[in-house]
Amino acid sequence: MTDFDDALVNHLISQPGLTALIANRIYPDYFPQSGQLPAVAYTLEDDSSSHLMQGASGLRRAIYQINVWAETRREVMTVTRQICKALDGYRGAFLNIPVPGSFLDGLDRERDPDTGAYCASMRFTIHYQQKEA
Repeated sequence: MTDFDDALVNHLISQPGLTALIANRIYPDYFPQSGQLPAVAYTLEDDSSSHLMQGASGLRRAIYQINVWAETRREVMTVTRQICKALDGYRGAFLNIPVPGSFLDGLDRERDPDTGAYCASMRFTIHYQQKEA
């Protein structure tokens, strides 16, 4: 897990409306098959830097896929709305990492034919300021 992954998870679990629904069930990369629902899994799809003529600006653009798994359509959408509330249009900081902007790029929902569980997949672009080494 990267420093920014830690900061993102910390931001999500600091949202009372979200933790009331999922407690601390936020997993990197995939949702464990035997895990309790509802739960969230996140994956970093891309993390790129912005450059100026003078070199790297320190501003980064991370693209995350965030999947919500739940037993009912209503439950998956309730959790999804809480994540959107926490991230879409957010400006501030995750822990001590400045976040000038976070935006929802897309959302889709499906039902697993084998388990019957619902999954909502969201894609977020999050701009953040890289910490200096």
